Amino acid sequence: MNTQHTRKVEPRGFTLIELLVVIAIIAILAAILFPVFAQARESARKISCLSNFRQINTGIQMYTQDYDEMLIPANTNGAAIGCLGCGRPDYVWPELVQSYIKNWQIFRCPSDPHANDRELSVSAYDDTTPLSPSDPNYYYTWGARSDVGLNYVFLSPWVSKPGFWGSIPVGLPQINAPSNTMMFLDTIWNRDSRGVPIHGGNWVVESPCIKDSAGNFITPTGFAGYGGWQPQDPVSWIQYGGSWPRHNNMINISYVDGHTKNITIGALTAGCDVKPGQAGAAYDRNAYIWDLL
Repeated sequence: MNTQHTRKVEPRGFTLIELLVVIAIIAILAAILFPVFAQARESARKISCLSNFRQINTGIQMYTQDYDEMLIPANTNGAAIGCLGCGRPDYVWPELVQSYIKNWQIFRCPSDPHANDRELSVSAYDDTTPLSPSDPNYYYTWGARSDVGLNYVFLSPWVSKPGFWGSIPVGLPQINAPSNTMMFLDTIWNRDSRGVPIHGGNWVVESPCIKDSAGNFITPTGFAGYGGWQPQDPVSWIQYGGSWPRHNNMINISYVDGHTKNITIGALTAGCDVKPGQAGAAYDRNAYIWDLL
């Protein structure tokens, strides 16, 4: 009779080389997938931001109907303090539209890590002095540091005269192409020495061109704006006029007719020969989405 002998096999662990190979494969997969996950998260934030833009645009349209089809003023009057964006007695436009929206959160882009109560509730003079909710400038700073910048040079230009320094908005009938005229977009307040945006957004945005190719002003009041774009300065808050491509290097914008979209900086400057200090010319005003044509 044959007798079978069963040999006991000892369990075998992974060798060091095998473990290193597995770790290397995991690291490669992570390097490939993490950027994909980051882009997916940013795409979700972009969509949320666009939804906020639609609600804000609706609020402005409601305001416009209540004020005889005049658009919302970027600022009411800062003559008493000689400053716009610094506080009372001035009001910034996000404050004026609050009675229609009743939600401060939609002025904060989900992609802006600095759009929070702590960073927005500080003095505009030094960016550090905290303000209490009882301070008359508390919500003013929330509005001034909104991530939503109004195309003020063309839609609500600043005007300075005795006893008044604020905006005189245009009327809807003055806008020939509402579906091709940008109303507001993503903005930043400032940038640090590394060029990273800080302290939230900005309630207004500078236009890249204010004159046509013949050198004539195309702004409603002939106003030259604050400083225009500074494309050669890598750390200036106004590099893109205060706008900022925070959505996978693209920017959200909303048009006067109410529709919103996500575009590149190049598309934002279409028809304009961008130069520092608004020295460029709008050579194709049909393509230029800032002016009233």
